[in-house]
Amino acid sequence: MLTRTLTRLLLAAGLAATALSPVALAQRGGGGRPDAPSGPPGITLYSDTNLRGKTVELTSDQPNFNTIRFNDQARSIEVRGGVWLVCADGNYKGRCEYIDRTVRNLGEIGLSGAISSAKRVPYDKGPRSYDIAFFADGNYSGAFLGFDEGEANLSKFRFNDTASSVMINRGTWLVCEHADYRGQCELLDASIANLSTIGLNDKITSFRRYDVRREGPWRRPVTPAPTPIRDTRGGFQGEQTVFFPTPTTNGRRINDGSGAGTRFCQSMGFSEAVYKAPGPVLSDVVCR
Repeated sequence: MLTRTLTRLLLAAGLAATALSPVALAQRGGGGRPDAPSGPPGITLYSDTNLRGKTVELTSDQPNFNTIRFNDQARSIEVRGGVWLVCADGNYKGRCEYIDRTVRNLGEIGLSGAISSAKRVPYDKGPRSYDIAFFADGNYSGAFLGFDEGEANLSKFRFNDTASSVMINRGTWLVCEHADYRGQCELLDASIANLSTIGLNDKITSFRRYDVRREGPWRRPVTPAPTPIRDTRGGFQGEQTVFFPTPTTNGRRINDGSGAGTRFCQSMGFSEAVYKAPGPVLSDVVCR
């Protein structure tokens, strides 16, 4: 898999009632997966699983499979090129899925013997191509934003506090309420169709991969006691916070990266960093 952070924001609101109208709003980086087809746009639909049985080939949009006598018959699809939107009802309505590679059993995406329309969409990736994808609406519908890398703040993508469902295709992820992996955080290794079930609907602001082998089992941070023991050496203590102008560890300055401020504060016995100055090393850090 190529290393990159390629994002696509597709406006796909109203899946069940209207045809999708994807619009690209953001893109950083580039590069497709090496296993994704790169030939001319085209798909072959098969009446049986594992690319067997009766076939129909498409190289252009088909809003009604009745006209090609293949309505609700497809059980596997070979993708030769392009990204395709396949839908349960005619005119691209009902349940829809983006596919950009061969699917040997359409039951895996809930569309076995249930496709009535298909069209090519002008994007090189669908949500299942990303390691993690966030959706504005529940049940993996609405606008989506896909990533292969973590992000410390979704505000720059105008997707802060927007996600209502999340699709996890590869890896284990820590998703958090605030920027820099602060606030309520939950560890996810499977898709969540309704983020309300874990108390994070319209609340996710940052997320990152979580390596259980390296970082150990995830334990939700415990709220500090009213009078915790804290290390305030080198800091100036207020009523609720301590200010560290030049944080160090083992006598050395600390590199400023995503979540560095909070990690420093937690190492000192605090809950989180509420401010850090921009720059290559940590400075002017306020711990709460």
